[in-house]
Amino acid sequence: MIRNKIWIPIAIIVALFISHPQLADSTVSVTTQNEPNLIAIGAFFNGTQLTVSGKVGVENDVVVIVSGKQEELTLKKKGKALGLLWMNLADVHFKKVPNLYILYSSKGRMDSAATDPKTWEKLGIGFEYLTKEMEIEAPQAERDALASEFLKLKQNHGLYAFHPDEISFGQTNEKEKSFTAVIWIPPRIPTGEYQIRVMEIHNDQLVDNSMSQLKVKEEGIPLMLSLLAFNHSILYGFLAVLIAIGAGLAMDFFFGTGKGGGAH
Repeated sequence: MIRNKIWIPIAIIVALFISHPQLADSTVSVTTQNEPNLIAIGAFFNGTQLTVSGKVGVENDVVVIVSGKQEELTLKKKGKALGLLWMNLADVHFKKVPNLYILYSSKGRMDSAATDPKTWEKLGIGFEYLTKEMEIEAPQAERDALASEFLKLKQNHGLYAFHPDEISFGQTNEKEKSFTAVIWIPPRIPTGEYQIRVMEIHNDQLVDNSMSQLKVKEEGIPLMLSLLAFNHSILYGFLAVLIAIGAGLAMDFFFGTGKGGGAH
């Protein structure tokens, strides 16, 4: 009886160890750094570059993902009404979609993985995985088409991107090698906090992870306008109308048919 009581907790521990997902063996832990850690959006912000660098095992590959918080979106579904006019037909609700998803992969053995969605899905990354995870309030028969259109929309805005073969390797020794990824951050990136995930991969299996944070905030005129819109909405609306009227008068003066216009 005592022997049975001893073996029960041992069996439980072994079962937990077997069922828990394990990382592949690695002799070198991934080490990374990113520059900058803070991106400021000013009046003339038109996108910027983020550099992520570090070291991994000499035989391993690298994937870098910059992702934002998951959100819920409502988009308009367009179609032909009565088979004649294109117009908004219905609202489509998307859930569990990140507001930013940029993926870079290294040159070399990841080339074949880039064309194999199953490899990315196995690692829990890539557009195929996002499509599988997102929730769409629509008939199942329309889900794939709506997911595809959603991804195209985000890619056109620069908020979703996949860049294979754009992580380069540098110095190498017997155990490790350096890598550098120069990541384009799009002009439309929302303010907030983002996660930079560096994945070290060997034979299509995850070896190690490194996580760091990127913060995006407004400064200058954009910050002033945001504070004005949230804290003094009536004044903000009044100023917006005045600016619109002023811009219209200026356009009419320089390009219209008035006394100061160039057309006669």
